[in-house]
Amino acid sequence: MLNQKAVLPFFRFGTPTESLDAPCRNEKLAGAKVFNTPVIALVVAFGYYLGSQIGFLLTPASTPIATFWPPNAMLLGALLLTPARSWWVLVLAVFPTHLFVQLRTGIPVISALVWFVGNTGEALLGAICVRIFKKDKPLFESVYGVLVFLIFGVFLPTLATSFLDAAGVLLTGLGKDYWTLWTTRLTSNIVADLTIVPTIVIFGVKGLSWFRRASLSAYSEAAVLTTSTVMVGQFVFGRESAVSSFWAFTYAPLLLLIWALLRFGSGGVSAALLAVALISAWNTIHGRGPLGMQSMVYAVLSLHFLLTVLAISFLLSGALIVERRTAEETLRAKCGHFLHAQEQERYRIARELHDNILQRLTLLGLNINELRAPSLVFAKPPLNKLYEQISDISKSIRELSHKLHPFMLEYLGLPRALRKLCRDAGAQCGITIDFSGDNLASPLPSDVSSFLFRTSQNALQSIAQHSHAKTALIELRFDGPAVQLRISDDGVGLGSSEGAWLTLVREQLLALDGTLHITSAASKGTIVEVSVPLKASS
Repeated sequence: MLNQKAVLPFFRFGTPTESLDAPCRNEKLAGAKVFNTPVIALVVAFGYYLGSQIGFLLTPASTPIATFWPPNAMLLGALLLTPARSWWVLVLAVFPTHLFVQLRTGIPVISALVWFVGNTGEALLGAICVRIFKKDKPLFESVYGVLVFLIFGVFLPTLATSFLDAAGVLLTGLGKDYWTLWTTRLTSNIVADLTIVPTIVIFGVKGLSWFRRASLSAYSEAAVLTTSTVMVGQFVFGRESAVSSFWAFTYAPLLLLIWALLRFGSGGVSAALLAVALISAWNTIHGRGPLGMQSMVYAVLSLHFLLTVLAISFLLSGALIVERRTAEETLRAKCGHFLHAQEQERYRIARELHDNILQRLTLLGLNINELRAPSLVFAKPPLNKLYEQISDISKSIRELSHKLHPFMLEYLGLPRALRKLCRDAGAQCGITIDFSGDNLASPLPSDVSSFLFRTSQNALQSIAQHSHAKTALIELRFDGPAVQLRISDDGVGLGSSEGAWLTLVREQLLALDGTLHITSAASKGTIVEVSVPLKASS
């Protein structure tokens, strides 16, 4: 089970790092927990009261059931954020609040008590089922967690307790049609759970520190999104329903909801959908919007169905996006570990070849050279041949060692190593290869330096073998938090047989979170541009 930490006004689930610091943190909070639990209970009670007032405002005059009833969802969100041992405190805290709100509006005591059992029973049953079936999966950041929330946190407890609430309304004479009461209560609580609970839980888990770390641009974007959502929601649902074509405008908030999902995740889209739900419910019960011309029961149920479909769709979409990003990050990390292990093995083999085998061959060559004395004329030709063979083998091993690991990166740095590479490659293949690069303010991470150097090596080898170029240029630039490598030539363009090294580049860029852009045209040369963010590799 995840560790939990009290953060006013909510308990927040701790991260793995925080769990390691739990003993020290618990000592510091030992005295604070006694104070925090009552404070949290008061916050939940106030939220329950506020939600009840909103629910009464959204109750049509023709029915005792609210179009949108937030208290149950607020209590469920609080239960999901707090340890199970504190639940009884929260339930006791909302009991006097519930009675005060209900009795003040003229609700009979029996009905108030029945509704309290239904409200708290729904929240407790949902919280217990979610805790049991969620296991170690994140609640709103995995498809499994969302399905558990939908089935066991929303539909099952709401379905079970709606029978009790509808019966209480019927027995006390506040309503007549049992199944209409049951259906309205069921759908109104489902919509409240689907919009309020994710908003409370997601932002409660993030904690107050998340809001403090948010940038000014994020707050500005959130303000624009909030204003746009309210304005569009009011435009769609707040106009008189004389024109049937207003149905087409019902889908206008979708663009804003997609914006909220992509930029702010499931918490953002839940908050945006909550705003749409409040605006649409208020206008619908007052006969405005695309549903205002229908009967009250039909209009309310249609609105509930629309909001339920939207909420479920966006919750599942948000979970899929998070799972996709998590899978990409996992794949990137695995690629990074693999490439790091590969580079370490290359370094080990290169060092073994250079420091062991090459040194022994050099010593053997020196011994043979001593045997080539003038007194041993008869043995001189075969010794000369053997000496040349050993020299060739030593040269090949030296070249192989430097291919396995570019040692000059360690003592020259990337810009000077690339300049030397261009000079040596140009002299070897007869192509004019120039280098242009910025000076480094600080050394690059070793994985980035090795990757950029190897990419340049492979590119120059491809140019020499396939491009028929006369000139080539390697440019190294530092653009803010990223390093840019640009390799260009005036050859015949990129051929189909040259894709192997580019495939390797793409695989390595996946681990470094970089980008690759290739521009190639027949007889106009090729430009390969690589960008690697330094923060991703540090």
